Amino acid sequence: PEPRRTTTSFRSIFRSNSRDALTAYILSLWIHLVAATAWIGGMIFFAAVVVPGLRDASLRPAAPAVLRVVGERYGKFGWATLAVLLVTGCTNLWLRGIGWAQLSAPEFWSSGFGRTLFHKLFLVGLALAAAVSHHVLVRTTPGEPTLAPAARIRASWIGRAILAFSLGVLYFAVKLSRGLP
Repeated sequence: PEPRRTTTSFRSIFRSNSRDALTAYILSLWIHLVAATAWIGGMIFFAAVVVPGLRDASLRPAAPAVLRVVGERYGKFGWATLAVLLVTGCTNLWLRGIGWAQLSAPEFWSSGFGRTLFHKLFLVGLALAAAVSHHVLVRTTPGEPTLAPAARIRASWIGRAILAFSLGVLYFAVKLSRGLP
């Protein structure tokens, strides 16, 4: 038998039909989108502008120090955006009427919405694991101002993986928001 569909129509997604619930959902979703834009946009800017810009011959001598300083600042910013994404993501589910009871029910995860949410959360987990790995790899001690060449290459590839996982999260987020499991 076909699993019970999880209702995702706009009118039925809220715990109450009040205007306040709708306003709270829109505000939470807006904050979530701003944080996702900052997270993904920052990675694209870093990879497409900062790193190639530091390859310029006139900047070569300062590149390791600049990359370290910018990377540390972006790291703090990135972890803050991830925290906002976690809080607003949970809030968005709750405001849509999806709580622990639904999340612990096997039929929820066999629905189209549940499967799409699973794919999104799986990629979130991969992105977080890669981000932790990248953070641990690029941390340097005060006496060691730059990374070894092999570590720089690994860090670069891990950064690319984080971006790819994050773009996958965005893909499944669009599917969820449009009701296209």
